Amino acid sequence: MPSTDVFRWGLIWLFGLTLLFVHRKGVRLSKSTWSGQTLLFLGMAKGIQHQTLVVVGMLALLQRIKHSNITLNGDLEFVNNWQYFSLQPSADHDQLTTTGPYAGTLSSFAAGTTLRTRYQHLLPPTPHSHPLNLWASGCPRVIETARYFATGFFGLDWDSHEAAKLHIIPETPDLGANTLTPGDTCLKYREDLLTGHDYGLSQLTKFRSTYLPAIAARFQAQTPGIRFTDGEIYSMQEMCGFELLVRGSSPWCGVFSHDEWLNFEYARDVIHYYRAGPGNRFGATMGWLWLNATADLLAREASPDAGRFFFSLLGPGRPRKSSQ
Repeated sequence: MPSTDVFRWGLIWLFGLTLLFVHRKGVRLSKSTWSGQTLLFLGMAKGIQHQTLVVVGMLALLQRIKHSNITLNGDLEFVNNWQYFSLQPSADHDQLTTTGPYAGTLSSFAAGTTLRTRYQHLLPPTPHSHPLNLWASGCPRVIETARYFATGFFGLDWDSHEAAKLHIIPETPDLGANTLTPGDTCLKYREDLLTGHDYGLSQLTKFRSTYLPAIAARFQAQTPGIRFTDGEIYSMQEMCGFELLVRGSSPWCGVFSHDEWLNFEYARDVIHYYRAGPGNRFGATMGWLWLNATADLLAREASPDAGRFFFSLLGPGRPRKSSQ
C-alpha cells in the first residue's frame, strides 16, 4: 500500500489511538450561526497519551524477538533495526505525548487557541468577575490536558488572573455516582467478570481470532523460525497509531493491508461497544450520569449561573465531563 494511503487509512481506522481525522465534507457552520445567547458545547478528547498495556505488550514482544536471535524477513524486516520511540518507557506510560508534530501537549493547547479565536464573543466582558469552571477527573494526563487547553483558550495567566477555575474530581470508588468516571466508581461494573468491564475484551478476543491467524501465517511463512500470537499482532497494529503521534510516521502502518485495517477498526468498535456501550448492561446507567448533568446545564440556558461554555474531556471508554 502506498505511504499516502497508509497515512490516510491509519488516521481513519486508528481513531482513538492516533491524531484526530477531520472529514472535510462534514457539517460546516458559519461564525454568524453563534449568537450572544448561544451555548457552546464542546466534546474534546483528552490529549493523546502512551497507553500502558499497549506499550508493555510491545516491549515484551520486542524482547522476545531480540532473545530469539532470529532475523526477521518480509513485512517485518524493518524491525531488525527499529528502535522504540521512547527512551524512558516506564516514565512515559499513560502520559501525554510531548514530541512530534501531533504531540498531546500541542494539540490540547492548539484546541484552546482555535476555539478562542472563533468564540471569544461568547466570553463575559470581564472574565475575572465571573470565572469559567473546568472539570477534570483526578488522572494526571486529563488534568494536564485541561491545563494546556485552558492556557490556549484563556491565556498564559488564566490561573493567576482567575479567568477560569479547574476543579479536579478524584477517581475513587467512594464517590459513587457523583463522579466524572463511573467506570472506576461503579463497583458492580468492575467486579462482574462476565458482563462488566472485561466483557469488551472477551468479545474483542473472539473477533480478532477471525482475522489475525491469517496474518500470523503470513509472517511465519516469511520468517519460519518465529510464530506470533494474536495479542502480539494486535499490538503491532496499535503501535502504528502511537508511533505516528510521536514520530509523525510509522513503518508498522505499512505492514498490514487495507482489509486488515478495516478488521482492526471493527475490532476497536467491538471492544468499546461491549465494554461501556450499548452492548454492556451497565453502559446506559453509567452514561446517564453524564447525559443527565448535560441536560440539566442546557435546561438552565437562560440562567446567568449556567454560563455559555460547556467542555467535556473524553477518555477511552469513559466520558470525562467539564463545564461552566
